[in-house]
Amino acid sequence: MEISVVLPVHNCGKYLLPALQSIKYQSYPHFEVLMVNDHSSDGSEDVCADIASVDDRFKLLHSPHFGMAGALNFGISQASGVYIARMDGDDLCMPERFEKQIEFLKENPDISFLGTFADHINESGKTTGVFEYPEDDFEIKAQLDRGQNTFVHPSMMIRRKALVDLGGYREIFSICQDYDLWLRAQDRYSFANLPERLVAYRGFPDKRDLTNRFWKHFYITRLAEISVQQRRAGHRDPVDQMADEFDLEAVDERLVRERLMSARQDYYCNKKAFVDGKPLNSMDIEQIKAFLLNHKEKFNKKDLGQAFGLLFDQAMRIQDSESAEVLYKLQREISKSRHLKSLLTKPDKLVRYALRKRIEEA
Repeated sequence: MEISVVLPVHNCGKYLLPALQSIKYQSYPHFEVLMVNDHSSDGSEDVCADIASVDDRFKLLHSPHFGMAGALNFGISQASGVYIARMDGDDLCMPERFEKQIEFLKENPDISFLGTFADHINESGKTTGVFEYPEDDFEIKAQLDRGQNTFVHPSMMIRRKALVDLGGYREIFSICQDYDLWLRAQDRYSFANLPERLVAYRGFPDKRDLTNRFWKHFYITRLAEISVQQRRAGHRDPVDQMADEFDLEAVDERLVRERLMSARQDYYCNKKAFVDGKPLNSMDIEQIKAFLLNHKEKFNKKDLGQAFGLLFDQAMRIQDSESAEVLYKLQREISKSRHLKSLLTKPDKLVRYALRKRIEEA
């Protein structure tokens, strides 16, 4: 068998059958599909079982672990292919994807990690954008060194030997396992992207939504980056010392621990404000404001304006007028117009509007 498709399955039943069918009808037929059920509870397992019963290239496995990284590693351990193709249960492959990728890898034996461009589709399958990354090894690694991802994970085809030699995905990472893998691989293997949109990536909810996953992304990517920096410097990898992704007290190097503690505190503050909706103190507000300003290019204007607006309300709640004035000006710079009608729907909003106006006029 040349290609083993490793496809973790976790409660993606609504989209799973089209995803599997897009693999089934590939123009290159020499593959197996390892559908690794990651404790689904929505009927996804039945969809996998049905297709496995009529096409012996499809095999249903049950992950003994929890989480995507564990499911991926279990699938890799059961794979027989020379190449590991990635795919998720809510995405789609173009019919010629495998044919074009395996042809490229056979013609370029020095390349071990191969991605493709991709369409971005929404829940209804409508194309809402495209993912186009650098194509050659040098540019891909230069972008990684700038802290930017360079691959669409479900588009990847990877030489199995390279994945095994790297130890697979690190299960300590609850998200961004792929980014950590690229960082660990870049000093040992060569990369490429095919400049064709051979995958439709259904990335939802939108990464700009201010969810717990969104805020955790900033911390986890920082952890992965500091990890590779330490290895390159010949120092002990902090991740190897940790029991979980937040276990920073176990890191033996003080300076590394302090850098990670700061990133972890950013995560906790943002989660407290934007996910849990808990009251903030002045120190929380200042830390979140600094974080938003340092990363403002990662947000769309609407979300950034809403974030500064929420911090303004929190500053007014604790009568921190100095912070409130700064935050209101930041919010106004991003979102030029406030909808007076919505502010007047409730008396407390009217009071807030009057406070805002007083600060603005001062």
